[in-house]
Amino acid sequence: MGSVLEQNEAKVAIITGGTSGIGLLLGRHLHSKGWRVALVGRRADIGTSVASSLDPSGTTAIFVQCDVSSYPAQAAMFKTVFIKFGRLDLLIANAGSVDGGSWYNFRSRGADINDVPPEPDTSCTDIHFKGVMYGTVLATHYMRHNSPTPGGKIIATTSMLGLHPCPTFPEYSSVEAGIIQWVRVNAPLLKSKENIAINSVVMGPAVTPVMPGFGKAFLPEELVLPVTIIKAYDLFIEDDNNKRIGETVETAHDGLFWYEMPEDKSGSRRRNMLVYEPWFAMIHGEKSGVENALQEAPEGNAQDSGRIGEFEVGM
Repeated sequence: MGSVLEQNEAKVAIITGGTSGIGLLLGRHLHSKGWRVALVGRRADIGTSVASSLDPSGTTAIFVQCDVSSYPAQAAMFKTVFIKFGRLDLLIANAGSVDGGSWYNFRSRGADINDVPPEPDTSCTDIHFKGVMYGTVLATHYMRHNSPTPGGKIIATTSMLGLHPCPTFPEYSSVEAGIIQWVRVNAPLLKSKENIAINSVVMGPAVTPVMPGFGKAFLPEELVLPVTIIKAYDLFIEDDNNKRIGETVETAHDGLFWYEMPEDKSGSRRRNMLVYEPWFAMIHGEKSGVENALQEAPEGNAQDSGRIGEFEVGM
């Protein structure tokens, strides 16, 4: 009976992109520390085998097939995991891909004016950025139902190309930047309202299946070591009181580096960055409750004074 109780109280993690590369590394790491893990991926043949290698009985490790670019698919996946394990303590939103095609349109350079380029492949955005956004919404829902203490952790895997753009991957670089900002924007309210800590790990070049030939494209000292990757995630996983929120830590070979919020260069003209409670409540259904939120319009506002930039009200 005691072993069953311990098993039922063990923490639960969902790891998207969990059947290879970084996701599998983290799945093995967490499982070795007593976590119950759900490895999420698209290929059932690989995923089932990988999960069985951790626990052939399926008691503490399972595979759940899911296309994270689909909200209904993610919703079904989260439900499956919660029914199986009865709680959710950690989401590692790790699934991703690089640009599915070229955004430069070089191959159509000689096209006729009426030969409009075909619709671009946005699978990178759909899988990685939308996948993280969908996962955040669903993890919040299920973490609210953790007993006896609601809450949990979300860690989004992103890339240094979101901070230092690479022309080879214009969509991927933009998606990674978006994930970093998504984490920073969501962090304060997820912490204050849901007891959820959301952070991001910015990955340097690591050997994964996402691109072929990593061993040829980089020098050994440029590749991130597996132990460095684990160290970065453990910073947030082992933060028992969820004190770390909205942080961005980069893994680079054998070191970790933090990226702070950019300095506010506009001085006193920073009102647009503050929460304006009338708008927040209108969009989200309740007030934010953040400390520096603006409760009402200021006296002498632009509309009442008739001065809106260079334009006059009513023109």
